[in-house]
Amino acid sequence: MKDEVTGKKYPVRMILQVIDYSSAAYYCVRLGDHQRKRGPVTLIADTELKVAIKETMKSIPFHGTGYKKIHARMQRELLIKGHSVGKNRVFRLMKEDDLLNKAPGGSGSSRVHDGCITTESPNIMWGTDGKKFFTRRDGWCWFFDVADHFNSELIGYNVVKYGDRFEATRAVQNAIMNCYGCLEKGTAKSLIVRCDLGSQYTSDYFKKTMNFYGIEVSYSWARSPECNGIIERFHRTIDEQLFKMNDYESIEEAEEAIRSFIALYNDQWQLVRIPVKPATHSGKRPATF
Repeated sequence: MKDEVTGKKYPVRMILQVIDYSSAAYYCVRLGDHQRKRGPVTLIADTELKVAIKETMKSIPFHGTGYKKIHARMQRELLIKGHSVGKNRVFRLMKEDDLLNKAPGGSGSSRVHDGCITTESPNIMWGTDGKKFFTRRDGWCWFFDVADHFNSELIGYNVVKYGDRFEATRAVQNAIMNCYGCLEKGTAKSLIVRCDLGSQYTSDYFKKTMNFYGIEVSYSWARSPECNGIIERFHRTIDEQLFKMNDYESIEEAEEAIRSFIALYNDQWQLVRIPVKPATHSGKRPATF
């Protein structure tokens, strides 16, 4: 620091010791509110990037999309223009504007889930489960569905009033028809179907029917939805995007909404593990009969 009277320079530390002033207080006053983040100046200012983030969120047909998927969508558009933006920067800006979603909690299971349930190609493992939803006229109804563990595509479903073993089996049969085109003996040989320990799936009817098609039934651990995480994640998605957002008069109205949502999901839902490839691989709409 230079003395204006003598013209000599004195170390800042010496001056602070003389006037009994802490260095932290000195630098705090010196920097004030004009601090900026360290590193090179980015081509896209934070204010511009926040606007782009909000526009991207509005363009997505689903609500509650996480920052990773928003970053992936923005990155594709920016790369065309020769720009790029970091994932951590998108997270920081969304956090500043309170745009982040609340992280879900765990299942409380004491088991260690260190395996992998995704597959390298389609029709190796499917996941199936049932979910209840409410309608004003018909009361509680059931939605059984089947998802491919390769890319989480919904390949078959069944919407019914009563969720017994026959209707749960029908959802898998719909998926077989959609992917294999017939229901003959041994049609889906070497296929694995992952399901929980619900009474529909532990019944003799379900196990014998799966055996007829050559399907191996793989049960998840008790109180461990992570074992059947592909279909459980879709149930969370359809619950957030559809069932919690709408009120249905009848099961027919709900089924039409479910059919439209599944078509939209298979076509546009973005997966973190497959950031570029679309969700659907068969090019067909899920079958139901």
